[in-house]
Amino acid sequence: MIESDFTLSHRNQLKVRCTLRIPEGRGIVTPVVVAHGFLGFKDWGFFPYLGRRLSEAGFAAITFNHALSGIRDNPWKIDDKEGFSRNTTTQELRDWDLVTDALLLGKVPLADRMRLNAFGAIGHSRGGSYAILLSRRVPQIASIVTWGAIRTFDRFDTETRRRWRNQGYLEVPGDEHEMPLRMSVGALEALERDDRRLEILSAVRESTIPILFLHGRQDRRVPLSEGERLWQCADPRLCRFQVIENAGHTFQTRHPLTTPSLPLLEAVSKTIGWFGSTLPQ
Repeated sequence: MIESDFTLSHRNQLKVRCTLRIPEGRGIVTPVVVAHGFLGFKDWGFFPYLGRRLSEAGFAAITFNHALSGIRDNPWKIDDKEGFSRNTTTQELRDWDLVTDALLLGKVPLADRMRLNAFGAIGHSRGGSYAILLSRRVPQIASIVTWGAIRTFDRFDTETRRRWRNQGYLEVPGDEHEMPLRMSVGALEALERDDRRLEILSAVRESTIPILFLHGRQDRRVPLSEGERLWQCADPRLCRFQVIENAGHTFQTRHPLTTPSLPLLEAVSKTIGWFGSTLPQ
């Protein structure tokens, strides 16, 4: 396996840091874009393991950090709290566009070894939901797997929104023993501005590509009912819904990953099997 870090830049100089993992050799392989969710990053927990397993299965795995994910000098910890506070759904959609455009234009390492007219996407939590949204306007996304995907970005009640506006920020829990992180009021304004672009259920209803929805039975962060709702909107001839038993939102994974859990092994196995049967080889 070849592993290569690279960086993509927005016009405003914000950077999206990426890692490519691709099998050694000269054959043409199919790329899979791997996306993290809220409070996630490409080197968290199971993402490096997932990238390696995808590469071993014959795919080119591209993981990436959102530009304002809070990762700066330390790749394994959110330490740029000011940057994190400025993140928005608008920015994350731009990050997805930057990554997919770079892939389609062959502006990633070893692009000459990749099949660029059809690729897969997998995302954890809101990352999976973004993949579904992007597939509406990126026809080259040919297959998707979601892990614990959300059914809506509208996750804040009226009182929380009022408090958010009044104090200019919303506190969110950080890692254990860490100070809370903050989201600026700009994140709320972007949610409201992007409302039409973030209609996940509509995107699932309109989708004409295969989607595998994986969800942990004991997921308390994104309840199982959200995954069931996504599945109810999907085309049952193309899509599947799979419950992973004894699994929460992160499939019994803590950061850093030492030994993969049985639920994680099952999720990875089903992901590789899905892409193996729905993407060109």
